[in-house]
Amino acid sequence: MSDRSFFTLSAPRDFPYYRKVWKRVVAILTLSAFLPLLVIGGGMYFYMAGSLKTKTIDALQAEVVSHKRSIDLFLSERIMDLKFISQNNNLAQMVSQDRFDRIFTALQQEKPYFEDMGIIGSDGNHLAYIGPYDLKGKNYRETRWFKIAMSDGVYVSDVFTGFRNQPHFIIAVKRRQGEVTWILRATVVSGLFDNIVTRVAQHRDGDAYLINSQGVFQTNPRKGGGLMMISQVPVPQRFEGVQVDEKGSAVTLTTWLEAVPWLSVVSIQKKDIFKELHKVRTTGLFVALLGGFIIVLTVLFTTDSLVMMLEDKRKNLRRLDNRLRTTASFASSMELSKGVFSDLNDILSNIHVTAILVNEEVGHASVSETCFITNQILTESIRGRNLIDSFLKFVGTEDPVIMEVDVHLILDRILGFLKASLIEKNMSVVAHWGEGCPAVRSDGTALRQVFQDLLLNAVAVTGANGAIGVSTSVTASSVVVSVSDAGLPLQEAEVSQLFDPHYSTGRGDSSLGLSISQRIMERLGGSLTAKNGEEQGVVFEIEIPKEFMKESLKA
Repeated sequence: MSDRSFFTLSAPRDFPYYRKVWKRVVAILTLSAFLPLLVIGGGMYFYMAGSLKTKTIDALQAEVVSHKRSIDLFLSERIMDLKFISQNNNLAQMVSQDRFDRIFTALQQEKPYFEDMGIIGSDGNHLAYIGPYDLKGKNYRETRWFKIAMSDGVYVSDVFTGFRNQPHFIIAVKRRQGEVTWILRATVVSGLFDNIVTRVAQHRDGDAYLINSQGVFQTNPRKGGGLMMISQVPVPQRFEGVQVDEKGSAVTLTTWLEAVPWLSVVSIQKKDIFKELHKVRTTGLFVALLGGFIIVLTVLFTTDSLVMMLEDKRKNLRRLDNRLRTTASFASSMELSKGVFSDLNDILSNIHVTAILVNEEVGHASVSETCFITNQILTESIRGRNLIDSFLKFVGTEDPVIMEVDVHLILDRILGFLKASLIEKNMSVVAHWGEGCPAVRSDGTALRQVFQDLLLNAVAVTGANGAIGVSTSVTASSVVVSVSDAGLPLQEAEVSQLFDPHYSTGRGDSSLGLSISQRIMERLGGSLTAKNGEEQGVVFEIEIPKEFMKESLKA
């Protein structure tokens, strides 16, 4: 069975084994690559996400504190407005409708924050009023806001309906003028105050509003309720600073106002607050997926190349194993052939003795056909014995001995032994021995093996009806032996791999034998090279040093 058919049949058996190895290597490499990516990338993401989230919440808290201060400032300024008016005008001036109208008009032109304004006497009667409602003559003595204002001097009420039956809140300032006490009261414009409160959430997906200590809305929320309705936000005990609640889909920040016991509530949707965080998350996920794709692609490509290399190596090893088996078979056959040739040698000796005896029986006087035959038997038996003795000595294994070696003599003997094979294939040998070729000091047995391998390789690649060439030449320091064949030329990629024992050329060169021959020549201090011939085939050049160098044995 040829190498090609052998490996075609063995490939399906190799595939499951290497597929198992491939899966294992892919799993290990992928895990090894993804583990640092997950640890480092995940660690960096969580650190950046945590840092960005903390900074976002801190910025939002600072914004809520600033928002709270703006509300407190607004209420404080409105209180100061009323105090300024009451301290710069006496009761007589204030109850004068014309003067009261001028004061209110001037205030509205400067700061249109009040919806109406009124003067309430110490008995609770409405002494003067300017505004859209009919409140003049009403008595507030029993109302809560009136009592607190008379007691504390300044009061900002919760939202209530009062005599107008409309939700509103007032700011009341008490003025003592000698024995006379009166209150300047003004109603804040609800829509304007709502705009101030909701300004913090105007460009966000969220809401901002105020509730009192009972959880009642003091401003209109954007969604989910109205003035004087109960809020769903639980009212905590009074605290300092800002509380943050991240439950649900929104982040809720609460803080108590200073000017009035109202709780400022700012609720922003998380997707709005953490836009940048979501961008970082999306970018990180994209980078992770892209990195994972590149890692998997690289691992698959690398392992696929590795498996292909393993397949090639396995096939080359199979080829090498097959050749070694063939070589071992030839070696063992050669050992057997020595015994066979020895037996043949004994047979020829017996024939030789028998021929002598027959010749003696016939006698010298009778020169007949029988004598001719016995003489022919004697001649051929002697020639056969000499040939067998020469062959056994030639192929016999000997210890390496550095001695004078005649290169031409070795080549002639090998060509003589190949004569039968050459005649069978109708092949010719063109031999050209260089003049003045000296004997070299080297290992004759090793040189014989090199010449034998090269000539057998040339016969194998040339084929029937071809010709091989053998020539020698002399240089200053060496003898060069060239062996050329008539086979196909080598491809460019095959030239560098010709002496690789695992490689097989398209011509059918014995790469194992060539590799061994090259190593032998390197050990002997020479070299073995190959190149394409000028017209066809390949030319092998063996360079043999004239003098053996001891350093060459240090291999």
